[in-house]
Amino acid sequence: MSQIKVWDTETERKRLLNLRFARESFRTWQRHEILTDYIPGHVWYNWAEYPAERCPTPTKEDEKNFSFYKEKGMGLIKIHEEWNDALEIFGLDKFKPNNENGFRAMIDLAHKYGMKFIPYISSGYFDRRSKYYDPKWQVKYRGNTLALEEGYFDYGLSSPRSPDWRAFLLNNIEKLFDSYPIDGLYDDVGYDPLAFLDTPDEDQGHIDAFEESSQVHGAFEDLVQEIYSIVRRYRGIFTLHAWEFCNPIISAPPRFKCWDYLYVGEGIKDTNQMRRTVRGLPPFVFYIPDWRVVPFEDQRKVYALSIPYLQFPVLYHGRPITGKMYTGDKLSYRAGSSAVAWPHLIAEHYRNHPDDPPVLSPWDSIPGNPRTIENYFRYFDIYKLMTKPGSHVFIDIRDQSLLISPVWPDLVLSAYVNDEFFLVAANFLSEPNTLVFKDCWTDTETGKKSREWTLAPFEMRLLRR
Repeated sequence: MSQIKVWDTETERKRLLNLRFARESFRTWQRHEILTDYIPGHVWYNWAEYPAERCPTPTKEDEKNFSFYKEKGMGLIKIHEEWNDALEIFGLDKFKPNNENGFRAMIDLAHKYGMKFIPYISSGYFDRRSKYYDPKWQVKYRGNTLALEEGYFDYGLSSPRSPDWRAFLLNNIEKLFDSYPIDGLYDDVGYDPLAFLDTPDEDQGHIDAFEESSQVHGAFEDLVQEIYSIVRRYRGIFTLHAWEFCNPIISAPPRFKCWDYLYVGEGIKDTNQMRRTVRGLPPFVFYIPDWRVVPFEDQRKVYALSIPYLQFPVLYHGRPITGKMYTGDKLSYRAGSSAVAWPHLIAEHYRNHPDDPPVLSPWDSIPGNPRTIENYFRYFDIYKLMTKPGSHVFIDIRDQSLLISPVWPDLVLSAYVNDEFFLVAANFLSEPNTLVFKDCWTDTETGKKSREWTLAPFEMRLLRR
């Protein structure tokens, strides 16, 4: 299929006039990005309820969903760990699909509708019951092996200092790309800062090659860079989910960028604290709001916290999670903390309330909230226009040249400039404030035109020139 685009003189004229207006209107900002292949629409697609079932071969239901995503302008499908056999109950493993034909068909379906397909891996988590598990990989804290031991999980944390673990992991990633036409990876890292952990035993063979501290994760960053280099060699997309870069207590920007997209938000209730933590991270950041802990009233607030910084939420969608439980004898189940939306709680809820909206992600509320999807597309329909290829994004404009009124602390103005000129205004104070501009701007939602805009606490306006 031809990729030739017809370039229009009038569109180019508008774009250059808008960029001239930007240059004449402001000169200082926190960051300036020029978008080339940015994908604004990411779908976290729930495919199955592993380990209760294998992933099914795609049906008309999945095709209908993917067709809808294409129509809306989405660009990336991310599948969580249900695609593989991490617990080895079907005789496979963490790097092999539990339904080979279905996996290939799902990749083909994504490609049919013009979307990238990226499956889950982990650069740290590995099941300790696996026939492949090597105790030499493990890390300890105060003499205890670190592991995720909840639900069906018995996932040991594997050390990025371990050459054995690195070789095992990287070889399996190579095989994954060689075997399937995937478009990248999602890495759920499974890592705790090495600076806090016990010194490994000598016979484990770990090599302490890097500086490690509460905010420097040398071995971890290096391992992720090795994975990133594989993904880029296959011309893929690397999406990282790393608590270390969004935890307000231990977070620090990486010394070297090691992702195309970073997903943040698991377990974080205070979304404004997260905003302050991740607003300066290298691009591109996506929110995965944890609706188990984020208050219901923050549904729209999430967009005000993200869009001013060229950040956006991921859409939770796909097949409903109904709380199916594994019934075999290979695994035991332990209810745990809020690490996931536990299947026994989901099943209990829908036994009592079968008509409630569905849960669509392990981090969704129980029951699901239909307003989540409504709000998503309310903003995405504008955001995708703001982030077209060739757009210049001026993040957190620092001077007052657009305004007559004074700039207050925690006012953020950002401009998205292409053949259209969008201005994002957000108020992160706990009281209302009024902006008075030199020129009239149009509200993209209401069509109202004005020079004066009052913003409630944590309110955002998307304005068009």
